[in-house]
Amino acid sequence: MICAPNPPSFGLLLRQTRDGLARQLDASMAEENLGIGFTHFVGLKTLAHMAPCTANELAQALDQVPSAVTRLLDKLESLGCVRREAHAQDRRALQIVLTEQGRELCARLKKRGDAVMDYAMRDLSPEERALLLSLLTRIRDSLTPP
Repeated sequence: MICAPNPPSFGLLLRQTRDGLARQLDASMAEENLGIGFTHFVGLKTLAHMAPCTANELAQALDQVPSAVTRLLDKLESLGCVRREAHAQDRRALQIVLTEQGRELCARLKKRGDAVMDYAMRDLSPEERALLLSLLTRIRDSLTPP
């Protein structure tokens, strides 16, 4: 007999929530007809805050292996969202620059992301939403090394 935890564990709930949000975001992003999804959105959002940066810096920020980030950047570059340019201080490195087209796509995708988040939290009151975000922020911060 297999016993399922009742209620589900905190970790399982977080994973199921993340997976559900990713599915909803992928479906919404697919409406752009660009062959992009959740991963591309996260990459664009991160670049919007970090660019210009190197691919290695982006990989660290996304907690991804460099080969995955290279594929991500190849797709974003093919869409005109990023440019690879010579690094100003390191001749051996390239830096990733977010283009105006990339900023525009990021803004469109942010609206889609906001709509998915609103849908996901539609049964929560404004106070419950604020409390949930506050609690998750505290948990995240307690897991972040000083």
